[in-house]
Amino acid sequence: MIRAQTIARLPQITKLDGSLITTAERTEMERYYLALCARSVPAGTTEDALDKQFPRFKKLVQVHGLPTSIGQRSDALSLKSRLAATAIELVCDLEDDEPLAVLHRPLIHTMLVRQLRPIAMRLAKSRSFKLFLRPAGATHWTHLDSDARPLSFYGLDDQSVVRVVRGTQ
Repeated sequence: MIRAQTIARLPQITKLDGSLITTAERTEMERYYLALCARSVPAGTTEDALDKQFPRFKKLVQVHGLPTSIGQRSDALSLKSRLAATAIELVCDLEDDEPLAVLHRPLIHTMLVRQLRPIAMRLAKSRSFKLFLRPAGATHWTHLDSDARPLSFYGLDDQSVVRVVRGTQ
């Protein structure tokens, strides 16, 4: 894919073939380029050799991590997952200590709040609920008040908790 390689190799370009390059597209293309680099060389090739052969390889590894064919998945430098391990809890009140039900599900950071609603509806078995998010390490709940915003806007990360508060609208 020439578009992916061009976007990944040239961080300063903002348009290609007449279309704007979005942040999400740049991220996807950089990740694709890293995986392509890893598949293009024999096993055991060092990072330094890859950096000499592929422009921006080391810089992209610092942002996205090493592709799994080069680094070990458990390695801190392995290619970072785009999914956040998330617990979705059903409660009657936001401050309840014990949820009625819990669903563990990986969510993508770019997922819109409206795309989360069908999952919440199945868990709550109702159309009447509100959604709240508590990012990992935070002590407060943030109301997911705009269906058009991505979950990353509210701070979705690994170990985040989404609460479905049943009976409110």
